[in-house]
Amino acid sequence: MKSDGQDMPTLSLKKHGTGIALEYGKVKLALDTGVQGATTLLSHSHTDHIGRLNRADQVIGTKGTFDTYSARGGKLPANRIVVEYQQVTFLNGADITAINAGHVLGSTMFLIEFEDGLRALFTGDFNVVDSIVHERARPVKADVLITEATYGSPSWIFPSRVETHENILKAAANSLAEGVNPLFNAYSLRKAQEVIALLQGRGISVVSGNRSIDQVCKVYNRHGFDLKQVPVTSKDLAHLIERGCAIVTSSPRHTEQHIRRMLGKMESRTIMDRMKSYFLSGWTLGKFRQRGFPLSAHSDYLGLLEFAKGVDPKVVYCFTENAREFSGHLATAGLNAVPLE
Repeated sequence: MKSDGQDMPTLSLKKHGTGIALEYGKVKLALDTGVQGATTLLSHSHTDHIGRLNRADQVIGTKGTFDTYSARGGKLPANRIVVEYQQVTFLNGADITAINAGHVLGSTMFLIEFEDGLRALFTGDFNVVDSIVHERARPVKADVLITEATYGSPSWIFPSRVETHENILKAAANSLAEGVNPLFNAYSLRKAQEVIALLQGRGISVVSGNRSIDQVCKVYNRHGFDLKQVPVTSKDLAHLIERGCAIVTSSPRHTEQHIRRMLGKMESRTIMDRMKSYFLSGWTLGKFRQRGFPLSAHSDYLGLLEFAKGVDPKVVYCFTENAREFSGHLATAGLNAVPLE
């Protein structure tokens, strides 16, 4: 993108590793990736956003992002700057403001304000719907929007959060009434915590099926939550399963291994055979249809579209797999959009 003034520099955006390399005049930033000689703006700690951080000069992120990064086995960058939402960080040539992204604990959008007045908003992954564990992202006015497009197709329109929650609870209650333990397959960071909070809020005991979920839940609790899942390695496992509980896991294979180790091969096979499994993901809709519920930490198509309109940018750059299609839909809506491919 060329800025308005004759002598103003060109904004350069290029895909790099797990993110984007940005250059504008003397400013050099890496968005969700590491680039030698650049400062990294780290939106959150999911593995598809944390590549090559060892190459970064410094990494800017929230405490929630760094805490969950460490809990999931990441080696924390030595030169890191911890920021809070609405805090402004002054770099040479740009002011960086951290803004809630509503995706996972600590997830951040970054508003980049250059010395010449150009404003660019990088979303990372974001969610415009409130949940029981996170507040939604809200648009901020900017000249340039750099947005994810994960669900950037009209085929990805989610039901309301309330409806999805009620369907999850109904499935859990029906399974338990049948003497079957429901197993919910969810990412260890964000959706596992949301469904644990949902289930325990209805008085349903929850067993966490693998260590990664337990480690992330500890971080959430340090940040003010009250998640009370019981690890699958607990000595009370047999009693909980017999009495009736839900299991939340990000790795059914590891869950089965833990149950076998705790209760023996024959008993674990019996338990696993009578479980009813559900996937918790937006991908349960459409061509990836599986038994489960479209509980997503991302914005759906309508959320992406309305968010972009709210930013009211001069140009939108789209990344992730549906970038080209979403760019077309933005153009139809009257926004100048370019896929980063």
